[in-house]
Amino acid sequence: MDTLVALVGQLLSGLRAAAAPELCPGGWAWAASLLGVGVGLLPAVGAFAVALLRRRIGSGYGGGRGALLAGLGVLFAGLLPLLVFLAAGRVFAAAAAGANVPGVSAAGERSLGTAVCFVGPQSTYLGGGSVADAFDPADPVNLGVAVVLLGIVPLLTALLVGAQARLVLRRGPAWPAKFFWVPALALAVATAGVPAGSAEHLWVGALVGAFAGMVLLAAVPPPSRETVRRSTQPPPPRTRARTPEPRPDLRERMQPIVQRTPPVETGPKPRYATFDSGRLPAAPSPAVPQQRAAAPLAADPGAVPPVPGRGPSGTRVAPVPGGQAAVSPPFPAGVPGPPRPAGGQRFRLIERIGAGGFGRVWLAHDAKLGRTVALKSAHAPDAETEERIRREAAALAAVRHPLCVRIHDLVHARSDPGLAQLEGLVIVMEHVQGVPLSRLVQERGPVDDVAAARIWAGVAGALDAAHQRGVLHRDLKPGNVIVDPAGHPHLIDFGIARRTGDSTLTMTGFVLGTPDYLAPEVAAGAKASARSDVWQLAATVSFALTGFPPRGGHADALSGLRAAATGARLTHLPRRTAHLPLLKHALRSDPNRRPDLAGTQAQLEEWLRRNGVAADGPAVSVGSPRS
Repeated sequence: MDTLVALVGQLLSGLRAAAAPELCPGGWAWAASLLGVGVGLLPAVGAFAVALLRRRIGSGYGGGRGALLAGLGVLFAGLLPLLVFLAAGRVFAAAAAGANVPGVSAAGERSLGTAVCFVGPQSTYLGGGSVADAFDPADPVNLGVAVVLLGIVPLLTALLVGAQARLVLRRGPAWPAKFFWVPALALAVATAGVPAGSAEHLWVGALVGAFAGMVLLAAVPPPSRETVRRSTQPPPPRTRARTPEPRPDLRERMQPIVQRTPPVETGPKPRYATFDSGRLPAAPSPAVPQQRAAAPLAADPGAVPPVPGRGPSGTRVAPVPGGQAAVSPPFPAGVPGPPRPAGGQRFRLIERIGAGGFGRVWLAHDAKLGRTVALKSAHAPDAETEERIRREAAALAAVRHPLCVRIHDLVHARSDPGLAQLEGLVIVMEHVQGVPLSRLVQERGPVDDVAAARIWAGVAGALDAAHQRGVLHRDLKPGNVIVDPAGHPHLIDFGIARRTGDSTLTMTGFVLGTPDYLAPEVAAGAKASARSDVWQLAATVSFALTGFPPRGGHADALSGLRAAATGARLTHLPRRTAHLPLLKHALRSDPNRRPDLAGTQAQLEEWLRRNGVAADGPAVSVGSPRS
């Protein structure tokens, strides 16, 4: 400490000789104020070091990195200023006591005894009493000066130090800022034994230095968004090299989500958005024998234009063993399904394969249709949920598109002994084997531009078909796009779908939709629309290209909903993709400025053709996944 006192004494002498004027209250008082400016700049030095570190580590400063940032704050905002205060106080206290002043020449000691203006000898003015003694109610004048210079000024200095720390912690957690302003504020208490006069001049100078430091730090840029993204997100999954045959371990891990029987080749092939089938593992078929349907069911009375792979009136034609076909009509809203076979149960449950916001999904065998189906039932058979089930069934029955999951029937769980484990209304849906796009990207990495264009164009066509029937999806996300073993994407889970004009069903505290893929206007409380489905589809494609939602992931639904409602910045859009302009267009906050689905599909198909890739042919190679 003696060495530090001597160094501070030499520094004060140099400041007095070089810059301090011999004006009231004296050159030594001005030297103390100049020293205080340096003290006020010390926290800025620590904050600048934090800024330099963050340019390398981004916002991932947990553990040892966080301790380093906290240590810089305590050192530069607390410990070093405290040492300077104590050393300067000992220099002036020695002068006031008439003792040898460390680091000050004999001429300097004599000048400390000179009286300037009304304050008297500088040694007494700067080295007499203490900070604690200055708060004496018996002397109102000195008390007022002490409150301002030893109370308010330190508080303002601490606030400026905190602002410095928050400035360099932009685009990241701000918790290390407390390790700057708290030590700065504690300094006012820790220096209670320092002579009051020297402490007052040091604090005035520290306030000026803290303000100057904040101005300088404002010019220091924050870490780049890419650095922040890399530091806060987990590393992307390893990509696997492409092989002629899918790996057995992936084949075993792949769970059947939806099973679709291929359409009969009766006309031109439907236009699919596809992956390369060589990259996708083949899913195992359920061990359920397919049975021949006894007779075709009645077709939908509504006149629906036929589509490839369907029979008259829009009914689906599916091949069964023996070369014959079973025809399953679209579900007419509000009409019960066909009766179960006489003398036995119609359904046999195989396994539970999923659960959503309003229902559970089971894999089952339907003896009436002679095929494997998916059954969706409500969590609880209350009136509101059953109304939602009826609405879902009616919405799905209205859609005619080969890439939309279809339903066969709507039955009540009490109507069949095989449904004893279920309750309430049960939707009988077709079942397609495949994996969700979310799992595919997680296991194989982001897709390339060709695959993204095929997914986007195909699902856009399916979604547009739903919109033409007045049906909104409202929960479009990577988990609701299923890719079958042939590489075709399918749009599933209209679990919260509704017809345009339907009354909105809500539950207290329940969010209709997934926040990370929720359109801003819907999160803010507006009604869902076709343009909000456009936003969600673009967000799903952005995930396929990056592995992250466009606004980044959130730890809980509340923070995700808050980010969506406030229109948070799209920080995780793909950077190197030909689709970035179209993504930005489709992800605009203003719904009216987003493109329509038909135009989007046409633009993507034109892009595929320009790049020499057929837009409506069979599955083609899309290259290896990007890392």
